[in-house]
Amino acid sequence: MRPSTLPAAALLAATLVLGGCGLMKEKPYTPSEAEKKLAAFCLKEGSLQVVTRRVDNTLWIYAPLKVSLFEMKASPDRGKTERTVQPLALLSLQAEYSQRYFKFNYDVVPNVLSGEPVTYGSAYNEEYTKKRHLIYQAVQESLFSATATPANPLPEFIVILVADITKGIATRSTLYLDDLKKSLTEAIPPDEYYMRELNDIIGKETLIDDTLGRAVPYAPVGWTYFLTEQIKNRIKYKFTASDFPPKDAPADAIAALAANTLRLYPFTDYDGVMLYAVREKQELVLGKEKLKTYTEKAAWEEPGKVTTIHFELPRDASGEMTVKSAEPKTTE
Repeated sequence: MRPSTLPAAALLAATLVLGGCGLMKEKPYTPSEAEKKLAAFCLKEGSLQVVTRRVDNTLWIYAPLKVSLFEMKASPDRGKTERTVQPLALLSLQAEYSQRYFKFNYDVVPNVLSGEPVTYGSAYNEEYTKKRHLIYQAVQESLFSATATPANPLPEFIVILVADITKGIATRSTLYLDDLKKSLTEAIPPDEYYMRELNDIIGKETLIDDTLGRAVPYAPVGWTYFLTEQIKNRIKYKFTASDFPPKDAPADAIAALAANTLRLYPFTDYDGVMLYAVREKQELVLGKEKLKTYTEKAAWEEPGKVTTIHFELPRDASGEMTVKSAEPKTTE
């Protein structure tokens, strides 16, 4: 059984452990210097050798480990789980950005019987968890205090690649740096931050024994990729793992997810969203103005709402055992 990408428990997302040793706060420094401080922090605080590389707007952090990333465990015993009928089931979903539109082809069918309960699943190896935790703390200790300039800006995106170099398997986390900062200031709650971070699993034979990151696919993260994948993940979660899945009108539910994701970010170089129901052969084209009619404030955005942050390790999608989950993306 492969690790799940979108667990049903809401409070999986997260923020960093505050504190640290204060190693990086002696005098002003640039984002370029912060990358060296980040690596130095990992080495000093956890004997972890990481490789950092800046590619345009993206900082890559590669951590080679010689431990298994996951282990099999029994799922928590929640008693007998009754099979239920799902009002709407998402059978397939394809997403892309082209011709200035975010495009989603989907196949949704009504009244599908849920699967048999699963009694086992995959969970993080404890050593992997500690090392990944350390990397997020290093990001906070270094980049959050760096002084950016036009010639030396902060990265927009960070990609954290933690690899088991004995087997060529790695977890990849792609995050928008400003989202991470907002999670620490309680501007967004943990479950919302969790939906904003992209996570997948990579299998590459060339990662075996790669201690220097030579096989890492360094590339800048583009806004269209980040937003397309985030909307795709939100759609999967809504239909397969949410406690409040859509009961009807799947096109409206998908349009609302797209609209409420796009409004969160500064990227505006698009014309709209196109939805295509492959079973019904129905297309829905929503320009920017029409898309606005699907937007609505989330509960955590309402005035007077208090957000409680549980300071814990940000988890990527494979970290929990759950039977209500989407399948993980595995790339070669």
